[in-house]
Amino acid sequence: MNWKLLVLKKAVMGRIPFGNSLRRWKRSRFGYAPNAANMDCTLENYGDMKRTAEAAGASFLGGTVLEIGSGWFPVIPVLLCLEGAKQVLMSDLSPHMDDVTFGTAVRELVRRFPDRTDLRGISHRSQLPIKYLAPLDVAKIEDNSLDFIISRTVLEHIPEAELTRLFNALRPKLKPSGHMVHLIDHSDHLEHQDKSITRIHFLTWSAGFHAALNRLIKEGENRLRHHEYRRVFERAGYAVAIEEGAVHEGTRRRCGGLALAPPYDGMSAEQLSILTSIYVLRPRA
Repeated sequence: MNWKLLVLKKAVMGRIPFGNSLRRWKRSRFGYAPNAANMDCTLENYGDMKRTAEAAGASFLGGTVLEIGSGWFPVIPVLLCLEGAKQVLMSDLSPHMDDVTFGTAVRELVRRFPDRTDLRGISHRSQLPIKYLAPLDVAKIEDNSLDFIISRTVLEHIPEAELTRLFNALRPKLKPSGHMVHLIDHSDHLEHQDKSITRIHFLTWSAGFHAALNRLIKEGENRLRHHEYRRVFERAGYAVAIEEGAVHEGTRRRCGGLALAPPYDGMSAEQLSILTSIYVLRPRA
């Protein structure tokens, strides 16, 4: 689908009254079909997040984990529980997950990992140490209660000012020995469905045009590049333990032919073409 039509579709769908209720009714009648490619990506991302956490000397085992922006399909929370997390707090701005999507996620995990006996017999999230916070109210989380705060492909959807406020609010909730693990997708998400544009097409938009589109759709992006997140994290009181961000070579080669808008026209091709990041953070003393 052309990205302009996609923006229009998102704008219309985001304004349908009782949209979440309609989605839940549709799932209850027709079920929920997972996207195989998204499932592959989620499992790969989870493996990378777990690896980097362990490289920083941390383990999810026995910890209380808050996931920011859990979405519809709770694959990562289920795996965290089965791999030893004491409690997993799923969170969203509004309720997205329901019994249908939870059950579908478990069945998809069973299908992919038939030898994992710990997945058998799970039919409802009440069987796992999962608590669903939707809408999320950070103020209601007890101070020094979290061992981990994680997110996967969520931070890029939060405007920088709101991101700073959120991380400041989360700082006292994290134990002094706690960690954050965040995987960020820096690509233009409209490219996921319109392959005629580059993966950084949105960096050609003026600040005004970008702001206007973000007002139209609920899933806008902040356009922060990999190196800019360090500034956000450090200002909010965190030390960067590990950061990973590989240059996407195809995007790097195309940077020179794009009419980039400020401030991206002053960034290097390498800075622009890191499309996926993982940050492991610790609260700074």
